[in-house]
Amino acid sequence: MLSDTQGIDFGPYLAQTLKAVRKSWFTLIPESVDAPVRKKGKVALEFAIKKDGHLTGMRLDESSGNVVLDRAAWAAISDLKVLPALPAEFKGDYLLLRIRFYYNQPPEGSAK
Repeated sequence: MLSDTQGIDFGPYLAQTLKAVRKSWFTLIPESVDAPVRKKGKVALEFAIKKDGHLTGMRLDESSGNVVLDRAAWAAISDLKVLPALPAEFKGDYLLLRIRFYYNQPPEGSAK
């Protein structure tokens, strides 16, 4: 999360958001990620969720170097179009997030 949370617990909201993104992404992962090819890469995308849940301002923060992997990650978010509205107690105009997609490599900071 890149925005100031203003003391709001976004844990449940983020869990719901990540679940939706994962579900979308898993249907879009290219076959080249599977054996025997097993392409590897990491993609990072930033985007904002407006108060009403609409997505805006998406940008590629880090490319995998493979357009097919980048496009699958991009589509996983852009295909959602809208998420649940932000918590009412949050007074900001939007919530800025960065999500990383890992293809055949462990997330940063995890055991290898």
